[in-house]
Amino acid sequence: MNKLYVTFKFKSFQIQVTSSRLVKLIPLLTLAAFAFGCPHVNSGLPPPLRSPLLETNTPAEGLYHTVARNDDLNAIAKAYNVDPQQLAEVNNLKPPYLVTENTKLFIPGVSTTRKTDVSRMPATLPTRIEDFSGLLAWPVEGKIISEFGVRGGVQYNGISIEAADGTPVRCADDGRVGHVGSIPGYGNVVLVEHANRVVTVYAHLKEIKTSTGLTVKKGSVIGTVGSSGRVETPCLYFEVRSRSKPRNPLFFLVRRM
Repeated sequence: MNKLYVTFKFKSFQIQVTSSRLVKLIPLLTLAAFAFGCPHVNSGLPPPLRSPLLETNTPAEGLYHTVARNDDLNAIAKAYNVDPQQLAEVNNLKPPYLVTENTKLFIPGVSTTRKTDVSRMPATLPTRIEDFSGLLAWPVEGKIISEFGVRGGVQYNGISIEAADGTPVRCADDGRVGHVGSIPGYGNVVLVEHANRVVTVYAHLKEIKTSTGLTVKKGSVIGTVGSSGRVETPCLYFEVRSRSKPRNPLFFLVRRM
């Protein structure tokens, strides 16, 4: 009996498989497409969804800077040659983004501590931090039990929101469903692509109530809160990616008082 072969080509790579094996490879090929540039998901897929060996969070690379007297965010960012926006988000700073003497700020991507030189900074230079609060709606109401940022040497790329089992999870903005499925660590997951290369991720779902490729509106129900994946109590893991980079969701959601 002749075998039917199917050939896949991507850039300089070519893969040929039998039709019987194709069915088994569909989940892997789907994740590979997201990882290597499927046109509608170039906005960014969370690293744990790219690999069979999934880790919900990633080791943090960087060090802590102890804030000195008269330090401000601009001076610290200039000393380490990092973006003040990144410092504000990874350290969960709130407007007006002031830093207090003797507190510790995590500086990503550096290996040695440096001294700031406030004398060379204009006294009236404002701290330019973009706050997109209100761009996204809260997917579920509840207490934040895990924040974005670095704790214990681990970079947490999203937030976890505690809510009752079965609570409806709503889409944070208009978009298109880029991926649904069960992923180790994340449990049941929905990924939605939005305008301006923004992607939102909803994980640990009990039920998924949407499908890949569907257009969804802000506030539409896409799933329910659960405890699938590596989590002990019902909660929603929510992540925001902008141009492939993890961003602090609290800089995009409506700010709570």
